[in-house]
Amino acid sequence: MKKSVKITISILAVILVAVIVFDVAVIRNRPQEKEETVVSATESTTSLEDVYTDPVELQARKIIENMTIFEKVCQMLLYYIPKEEPLEKMERWQFGAYVLFSRNFENSTPEETRQEIAEYQKAAKIPAFIAVDEEGGGVNRVSQYSQYRSEPFPSGIRLYQNGGWQAVIDDSKDKSQFLSDLGINTVLAPVADVPYSRSDYIYTRAFSTDPEAVSEYITNVVTAMNEENFISCVKHFPGYGNNTNTHTGSSVDTRSWESFEERDLLPFKAAVEADVPFIMVSHNIIEDFDAGVPASLSKKMHDYIRQDMGFDGIIVCDGLGMSGVREYVGGDKGEVAVQAIIAGNDMICATDVGIQARAIVDAVNEGRIKLSQIEDSVARILMIKIKYGLIAEGDIPNEGMIGDDSDKTTTAKAEVTDNTDYEKEQDINDY
Repeated sequence: MKKSVKITISILAVILVAVIVFDVAVIRNRPQEKEETVVSATESTTSLEDVYTDPVELQARKIIENMTIFEKVCQMLLYYIPKEEPLEKMERWQFGAYVLFSRNFENSTPEETRQEIAEYQKAAKIPAFIAVDEEGGGVNRVSQYSQYRSEPFPSGIRLYQNGGWQAVIDDSKDKSQFLSDLGINTVLAPVADVPYSRSDYIYTRAFSTDPEAVSEYITNVVTAMNEENFISCVKHFPGYGNNTNTHTGSSVDTRSWESFEERDLLPFKAAVEADVPFIMVSHNIIEDFDAGVPASLSKKMHDYIRQDMGFDGIIVCDGLGMSGVREYVGGDKGEVAVQAIIAGNDMICATDVGIQARAIVDAVNEGRIKLSQIEDSVARILMIKIKYGLIAEGDIPNEGMIGDDSDKTTTAKAEVTDNTDYEKEQDINDY
């Protein structure tokens, strides 16, 4: 045999042996790689505890670990309760909140309402905000019906005129207890707007045209409700002033931003000082602050709330079915929700979840919205739920329940919601 052939055979033999050794090593190392993955997951849990030293936030972050992306997004939906199958929809979607309206109380009894709300909460893996507009005066969803209360809750200014600040405080505590007894844990009130005159759109719902008086009113209401462990929401940031109704079209405010800081923002700053859990942002366009952009979709406006005002609670936008914001995105129901999240809203008043939830999830998958932003918002939502006792301290209500997004994703694409006509209802126009 020629020497060259022997050399070639020897080289091939060495290569063959090397390949066999490599394959064996790969096979032997497979279980080890799996173990390393498990260790990595454990290390991740440890680092979670290292990063979040606040026990409430740590608890919230642990709950988030057990949530799918779709469940995280749905936790950010403050959904106008559907007319059909509200229980089934809560079970399927796991909304962060339901908003009840007059029609939910008109032909029901207190006991029926308690039972229905208890069923919604039973269907929710994570307890939901059950919210209602019960401002007092002209906007009462529940107390307007005699089977619930002998007299509707009066307006703030009427209370003050008849009994001073103590009457306002007593009413706020009474309202908190009344709603809590029904299973309602959140009120979309008080109104912090400061109108200029009787002719202004928001005047009939406002406390006063004096910003100092409104600030004191807000402080008293929020503080009283906090003492009752009841969740309040001041609205409509940064203040309607003498603006028009955003339910019926765009509203452009041409006042200087300095005038807002001297007047309209004072009650909202008082609310932050009083530790209000929610701030609702309006669709008004403040030309001198972020020209052409509704406040609800303005990142600059939301940065102001977070950074300049130091608010660390939940920011929620006004209803996304309102004309004042739909027109800005050309009527695209999904895009308005995406832009509301990009701006910095932790929750959105959603009307068309089949479109809006899917649009937000798609925006995350496409990189338009960072997953970390979604999780930060959900953390704020869960922290308020823990703080106000909706979630027990230390409890991980969805522990071990992480599921598959595929079913909800498919449902979202196909779901036909029944809330598209909500903006036509009178009680929506009271938002």
